[in-house]
This record gives sequence, C-alpha cells and structure tokens, in this order.
Amino acid sequence: SASSAGKIWIANYLCPGNIVLSGENSACELAAELAEQEGGRAIPLAVAGAFHTEIMKPADSRLSEALAGVGLKKPEIPVISNVDAEIHEEPDEIRELLVRQVVSPVLWEDSLRTMLAAGFDEFYEIGPGKVLKGLMKRVDRKISCETVNDS
Repeated sequence: SASSAGKIWIANYLCPGNIVLSGENSACELAAELAEQEGGRAIPLAVAGAFHTEIMKPADSRLSEALAGVGLKKPEIPVISNVDAEIHEEPDEIRELLVRQVVSPVLWEDSLRTMLAAGFDEFYEIGPGKVLKGLMKRVDRKISCETVNDS
C-alpha cells in the first residue's frame, strides 16, 4: 500500500521483526505511518540515498567498471555475501556479488544463520556501538559477541 505513494523496497532483513525500507521519501513516510497504525514502530534513518534498491542502479555499473581493474585473490577465510547469505570462495563470483549488493537487499539475518550453521561461534563487533550485537541476540540469544572499541 505504501507503494501507491512512490517506489519502495525492503533494503535490509536484519533480524526477526526488524527490516529496513528504502526508496522515495513519500513512500517511506507512508510506510512509517501504516506501520504505526498497525502497532509497529518506524525509525527514520539519516542516510544519503536509497541504498540496496533499484534506485542505485546507476552506481552498480560504475562499481562494476571500478572492480574490473582490481585483482582479487581467492580469500583465505570464507566470504559470506549479504546478497544471498551463501559462502563464496571464487574471486569472480565475489566481484559480481559486490556489484549486486548495491541494488540487492541485505540478508543479514540469513547471513548470520549461515555463519552459525557453518560452525562460527564467536563474533566481534568492531567500532563504537552495539547494533550488530543486538541484532545477533535477536536471532540467537546464545551467540557470543564481543564489542571492540565501544567508545
């Protein structure tokens, strides 16, 4: 129903009950109103663009051109893409996924579940804040996540 006011997409699937919508301001504002009418909560984020949506399509071709000249090597540790929440090891595949992430929703919850299923059991959030730690705990309360540099 918010799409009647403009273009809007789900840009992030963060954790149970927490998604991020992105798109034209009019559609996002209407989505926030509708969520609140249904008992939900909407928090506008101060961002510079409609990231992870089709609105960013011009940027993905520019990123593709930029990455074409970058030599990527096979990673020494698994790379889990937030585009498909899968483990990737081939440089060309990783390059393509880096481009796709510009216009694709972030599958954070699914990516975290992939890490857990692969046996990862210790996580570190680098930098100020505890946003990722909080999201992780909403997926699995038993997750061990240490925050580094919480200043």
